[in-house]
Amino acid sequence: MIVCIEGVNGSGKTTLATALAGMWSHGHARTLDPARHTVFGDTLRTAIMAATGLTADAETLAFASARLHTAGILAADRCPPASDLVVLERWAGAVAAYGAVAGGSPFLLRALEGTLTGALPIDVTVLVDVPGDIAADRLRRLGDRNRFETQGPAYLERVRRQYLAWAALRQVPVINGQQKAASVREQVAELIQARAAVTRGVPHTNTQESA
Repeated sequence: MIVCIEGVNGSGKTTLATALAGMWSHGHARTLDPARHTVFGDTLRTAIMAATGLTADAETLAFASARLHTAGILAADRCPPASDLVVLERWAGAVAAYGAVAGGSPFLLRALEGTLTGALPIDVTVLVDVPGDIAADRLRRLGDRNRFETQGPAYLERVRRQYLAWAALRQVPVINGQQKAASVREQVAELIQARAAVTRGVPHTNTQESA
């Protein structure tokens, strides 16, 4: 099963992904950042972070390429078996939301989203929603921040609003990321269970372990 957690920087995606993997009681569970999962992707991301003067379309294409390389690796592994869990930190939603705020071409963004969606089957996608000012405050406390994380609360709020519009159009569940971590975890775990229940032979996430 492949689960994707979308959200702005500072929304708690990494913490949630780690918790979900820890709750998975059958099979193997892992978390990964699809933009950094491969050497190609990590090298490309590093170059993007250091580059200046990139157009919005070029930057968006680069991030999408890094994710597509990960999709190819997972496909080569025949994707995870039903008993295993892979939790992705962002997928197509990030390209759509961040690309829109950067000023990317709407036609390109739709094409890239379609390509990413078709390249890897995602079983459960959720958006963890946190206001820009809250996300910015969390990021400041982390210390080491990338250039997207230093652009301030107004920028993060614009990305957040793009994410919410994207989720509304695609009926992606939106989870309030300002709740206690345990509450967020339980809500996402329930969505995973619901999906597992309609897939024969897929074990359930043990939510009791998180209580």
